[in-house]
Amino acid sequence: MRSEILEEMPEAIVEYFCEQVLKRDWPNSIHAYNFIKNAFRWMSKNSASSYKLYYISNDVENGTFIGILSRPEEEYPDVVVTYTCPGNEEQFRRMLFNTEHINWQKKLLFQAIPIRMNAILETTVEEKGLKSKLYFNTVLKWMPANVAARLDYETPEDVFIDKLSLDHIDFIYSQWTHSDIYPKSDLWDIVRLNISLGIFSRHNGELLAWAMCGNYGGLSTLVVQKDYRRRGFGKLIVLAVTKEMGENGVSPHALISEKNNVSLSLFKNVGYTKQSTILPCVVVEDPNTSGP
Repeated sequence: MRSEILEEMPEAIVEYFCEQVLKRDWPNSIHAYNFIKNAFRWMSKNSASSYKLYYISNDVENGTFIGILSRPEEEYPDVVVTYTCPGNEEQFRRMLFNTEHINWQKKLLFQAIPIRMNAILETTVEEKGLKSKLYFNTVLKWMPANVAARLDYETPEDVFIDKLSLDHIDFIYSQWTHSDIYPKSDLWDIVRLNISLGIFSRHNGELLAWAMCGNYGGLSTLVVQKDYRRRGFGKLIVLAVTKEMGENGVSPHALISEKNNVSLSLFKNVGYTKQSTILPCVVVEDPNTSGP
């Protein structure tokens, strides 16, 4: 008989769970931490996406957590963020297999799984008769909020930095490499509710580069238009978003493909610190309903 031990996380427990429990494994827990903080901010506003956050109420100290981000576009996967403190992997295994809060019949994207928990996910997927495939391995880079807030930069005279608007979404989405798993509604929420900045030409107002604080609470969606690369715009926009996140008390983090050497080098130059282990992003789906 299955026993559901997960309960929805109330706002009253968030501060303790994040600051006292997750911070014990800092910065390894930063992705779950920022995801939870961003989720509660968005849940208090009119976001198109919906979050469900679950924890074990009678065993808060183990840090076991599952967060699910669903979007209005049904064809896109639910994003699942998971975490448990080191040493609780067996409990996490039982919980992951038994929980009914995850809809295993829908396509899922397990985002940035701690490597010590990845084998548990693979075993669970196999036991449930599902299939999984690696979307990509990510490298986590981060910076303390107080360091980010002290960053400084100079903007060239021929450009200016400004907030992105909803009018930019269609163009930005057309340039997004990961539009296969992230829908346009993600950008609609991010631009309205989070930090999102662009570099614009003073000559004609053209949008040349952009970056955002994404729906998982970390820096994401960094793009420099092809004709404007090698001019320092990538570093400039990362500096601008990172600094604003720090000024808002957020320790910025980013998930970068391990094959994206340009971005890895850029974030290093800005001052981000690399975590030692790879964090896989894994797509899970029912082989009877998925395509070839």
